[in-house]
Amino acid sequence: MFSWLFGSKSVCTKPSTAPQLTPEQIAAGNVDEIKEFHFHVYWFLNDPKTETLALALRDRVTALTDSGYFVAKPLKTVNRQPRGPHPIGSYEVWVPCESFAKAYSWFTLNRPKELIILLHPLTRQERIDHSTRAVFLGGPAALPIKLDELSELTDKMPLQYPELGLGYSAPQ
Repeated sequence: MFSWLFGSKSVCTKPSTAPQLTPEQIAAGNVDEIKEFHFHVYWFLNDPKTETLALALRDRVTALTDSGYFVAKPLKTVNRQPRGPHPIGSYEVWVPCESFAKAYSWFTLNRPKELIILLHPLTRQERIDHSTRAVFLGGPAALPIKLDELSELTDKMPLQYPELGLGYSAPQ
């Protein structure tokens, strides 16, 4: 589907010409390949219509994952109030790089116009991931993400759903 963008290789495969990171760059939290992503689905608080749309979208994502269409795992928590850096109602969907193209395409084509989706990579640099590396689907790009709620650099790579063996948990 996205061969025009990613070529015939997996989106998780880094080109052999990719520059190698130094030990100092790795210690600073840099990565040479992003293996996992979050899609944060947002709706406005005290708006039952948009919350209903968001939860229906979540159910569709779960059904598609269960059917094997892609791997996109909604976190169990649904935030009906601001939480962490997220200023409005939200939930997150974890997507490994192996399913990124399909998930991105699906969210792009199926996001109700009333909802906003923040998409960002998962690395040890949470603040950068949620700001300069982030993109929005729909809505105002000026949604105020509270970066002071995030670590500048986490102690280790955030491993989510390691039992799936995808993303950062994939065999090397």
